[in-house]
Amino acid sequence: MRITRNLMLMTFILLPAAIASADETIDNPEFANWSKFKPGTSVTIKTVNEFSGMSTESTMKTTLLEVGADKIVVETAISMTVSGMKIDNPPMKRDIAKTITLTDEYKKAKAEAEKHKADVKTEEGTETLTIGGVECKCKWQRSKISIMGNDVESKIWTCDDVPGITVKMESTTSGAASVKTKFEVTEFKKG
Repeated sequence: MRITRNLMLMTFILLPAAIASADETIDNPEFANWSKFKPGTSVTIKTVNEFSGMSTESTMKTTLLEVGADKIVVETAISMTVSGMKIDNPPMKRDIAKTITLTDEYKKAKAEAEKHKADVKTEEGTETLTIGGVECKCKWQRSKISIMGNDVESKIWTCDDVPGITVKMESTTSGAASVKTKFEVTEFKKG
């Protein structure tokens, strides 16, 4: 879950931010993407993390259960392998609202990220990836930044035609902490 949360944070920092209206409510990009699909649509993501000689692997399958005017409902099941032991977590349902109200904490975090944005070296491009036998035209963004003595290099591929938008991510952190993360959609099915 921490990897997913960090990936979401990176996405909000690296992708252009939505502009908030006067009441501080914005359209939820997760809702906008998933609501284009019918119930039964699913996406399966495999994540591999390597840290200090240890490796963990997880598979996360998210299925769209309901699509409404103001919210959608998804169910996520996660299976992890840590030190050779497989752990299956029970599926969890989650409501995704059409809009998000920006909190003061979010605004402070965004302002702090904007201060450091100039320190991030980025490049962008397009590439066609094959995901579960389907060719997807993707945008990618590569970034490099030094944070607290660590060099972080990452590349993120996105495709609006795939639920969840982010289809692949590779990240390497070197320095005091050495971490490699690979996140990839292995399958998606439309309902």
